[in-house]
Amino acid sequence: MRVIGVVLCVAAVVAGDGFTPENYPLLEGAWPSASGEKFSFVILGDKTSGGEGKWPIFDRAVDAINLLNPDFVITVGDHIPGHMQEREAWDAEWAEYLEHARRLKAPQFLTVGNHDIANVECYGFWKEDLGPTYYAFDYKGCHFLSLNTEEERFDGRGPVWNAMMTFAEADLDAHREARHTFVFFHKPMWDDPRFEDDMRRLERALGERPYTVVAGHEHYLMAERRNGRLYVIQNATGGGIDVSGVREFGAFHGFGYVTVDGDEVTYAIVEPDGAIWPVDIAPASFRKAIAHDVVRWDALEAPETDGDTIVLRTAARLANPFEEEIHIEITVPSLDEFLWEAEWADGLPWRRDGGALLAETVLAPGQSAALDIVFRTTWEQLSYPPRYAFRVRYRDAWLNGESYPMVQESVIPAYPVESLRAVPAWQVVGPFPLGEIDTGKLPGEPAAANPNFFRAFGPEAGYDPEREYDGGLQWQTVASQGRGLLNFNGILGTRDLALGYALCGVYAPEARTTHAVMYSDNFSYMMLNGEIIQQGQDFGAPGGFTYVPLRLRKGWNTLLVKLINNRGDWFVRVLVADPPGNLQFDSRTRGWVAK
Repeated sequence: MRVIGVVLCVAAVVAGDGFTPENYPLLEGAWPSASGEKFSFVILGDKTSGGEGKWPIFDRAVDAINLLNPDFVITVGDHIPGHMQEREAWDAEWAEYLEHARRLKAPQFLTVGNHDIANVECYGFWKEDLGPTYYAFDYKGCHFLSLNTEEERFDGRGPVWNAMMTFAEADLDAHREARHTFVFFHKPMWDDPRFEDDMRRLERALGERPYTVVAGHEHYLMAERRNGRLYVIQNATGGGIDVSGVREFGAFHGFGYVTVDGDEVTYAIVEPDGAIWPVDIAPASFRKAIAHDVVRWDALEAPETDGDTIVLRTAARLANPFEEEIHIEITVPSLDEFLWEAEWADGLPWRRDGGALLAETVLAPGQSAALDIVFRTTWEQLSYPPRYAFRVRYRDAWLNGESYPMVQESVIPAYPVESLRAVPAWQVVGPFPLGEIDTGKLPGEPAAANPNFFRAFGPEAGYDPEREYDGGLQWQTVASQGRGLLNFNGILGTRDLALGYALCGVYAPEARTTHAVMYSDNFSYMMLNGEIIQQGQDFGAPGGFTYVPLRLRKGWNTLLVKLINNRGDWFVRVLVADPPGNLQFDSRTRGWVAK
């Protein structure tokens, strides 16, 4: 199946080696006349990931776009559900998308999304059918650059990724005089810890020119300005959304309508059924305030031991950063299933509702509150903390607080947040092939799901800078990102059905027991000084996070994480609780180098 249309009128389109004007991801349609300076174009949001069957929304958007008659259309990725390895499934999903997208009268450019290219097989299909995964073109004095945040699939931040970044830098340098530059990619690199260094590199290349950056992936509209430039996460056009009438929350379907007139750029958001809004109707600050500021649950001190019971003294700290009254509802859905108990002082709004724990309160603008609560559980059950959720009633509408597991810990806290330390750098090696995983046997029977989960591939023996493992694999030093994040896509590339290792040394001035907070995609387990920590296995932890007990001996200890990928993205987060603040970390310390 070939989905490329014939390009009838092209203005200076460039891309990587072997690129020709008739071989880039432009769907069928003819370019309009290039006379004059004023023009408009449309930005389509995500269609897939919860958008299956929502074609009426997409079709109404197409009808509206045809009435607006823009010069062209560009997407922000995630056109199909993807994640396949078979050509037949790829062809079928694209045929469905094209049945609807080809109703557009304007030419359509495509930006790659993570569903479109979830693995190396899909990467190959895209290249065969649609051509380059990144490209650039000029139109009426403006410059357009589309990058691929999934270009890391092959070798992480190796030659393939760097070829794209080098292309972007050279392209931007060659077009520094454009009256406006528009940059597109799927994952919002400026707001994702996996792309911190890459975004800094791209912004250096953009320099002081006038530019606009647009991404997708999150499905919710969020607009902000960085250094005076507009950055937009485009809301979905038929993709999965928990729709809300509070426009500031960005939870509605739409597409971007951009008009360029001289040096003036106007970015509007059009709903498929007709309403038109300025792009900053949904400022990123509003959604981030809901996610990060309204509810902050923290431990007041390190865990206490009361016989066989662990006691956690915590407080849900609430704040209203808005200019209107809000109603906050906090829920711990299944406290009893986790074998955790809770108690609180009279007068606080905590209550039990069956197996759930609830609290509700109302805050005036600028008001704050602390809802203290004490939890009791066993040493074993502490490792699997309950998840909590919350929602905010704002202008008579409930807004659900989101969870961002790459930067947040949305479970009952066992330690004060300020005592959780990220390991600065790790030794990483992999990927090692695993074979098929029977996920139906997880989480209860990991050895039956795949016996290679617990196979010793060699790195279990410790760090050895001279050793080569099967496939010529060797250790490499990798700095963690954000709050303890190791992005294995960016380190090793995307490898389905594979295992990778991350190792570091932890120095304790005295023997002690503490915990590591760990979150993984897809599965993981931890070893300390060569031994598997039974409570540190995550093959589907009920709350997503695990508190891994670390019985540190005096001196250097070896901490080893085995990360297992089923398919698609893989990453792990590790934070080590250090209330005294005297642990040391070293990725290549003398005391535990393999002999």
